[in-house]
Amino acid sequence: MTPRIAPVGDAAAILARLPDLLAVHAETRRNVLDGGLVDQDLKRLCALYLAEDDDVVRHADDPDEFDERERAALRWTHAVGWQTPADDTLWDALHANFSEPELVELGYFLHVTLGLMHLHRAFGLAAPPLPGKKAT
Repeated sequence: MTPRIAPVGDAAAILARLPDLLAVHAETRRNVLDGGLVDQDLKRLCALYLAEDDDVVRHADDPDEFDERERAALRWTHAVGWQTPADDTLWDALHANFSEPELVELGYFLHVTLGLMHLHRAFGLAAPPLPGKKAT
């Protein structure tokens, strides 16, 4: 059976107007959003925080809900998403839980995810899929 080409979603159709941009987005999706060094469950948690999921935001600092690595990632997500400078305490927690390549990837993931959320909203599209979820 010949493999079929997956349907093009609304966001991909918009990006396809600039083929080079669609190619860059596909590479970013493959290497950062859906792949990479940082665990997909952690990326999903951070994306939920960016989407202001009540349960995640409310319990972001709760050691009964999230482990030290998750709490550090959520504090990093807040700093990136709400443009607040990372203080020494946050950097200490980040370096205790992540390698520098992981921090760069997670920061870039947050940047791209937040940008996609804004772009989808501006175009009136459904929210972009979270990590670990296939686009519908």
